[in-house]
Amino acid sequence: MIDVKRYLEKKEKGLVALTKLGNAYVASWDRFDPETGEKLEPVVEAVSLDNMNKIRKEASDLLKGIDGFITDLGSLKSA
Repeated sequence: MIDVKRYLEKKEKGLVALTKLGNAYVASWDRFDPETGEKLEPVVEAVSLDNMNKIRKEASDLLKGIDGFITDLGSLKSA
């Protein structure tokens, strides 16, 4: 599964690319030698659109729950 936070950080630096190959999606991550800084072969990772939609729904449900929890906590201040 793709690390979305890492993807956003790498995307901002231009170090990741997304590609569609037929019906599949691929993320290509640039890598560098930690000692020399020389560019290495990229890491290529398959990405599932269905999986990303599942993660999005789970995150949305979690956010709704957090919003409800915050609302409940706010109502305690007023009491």
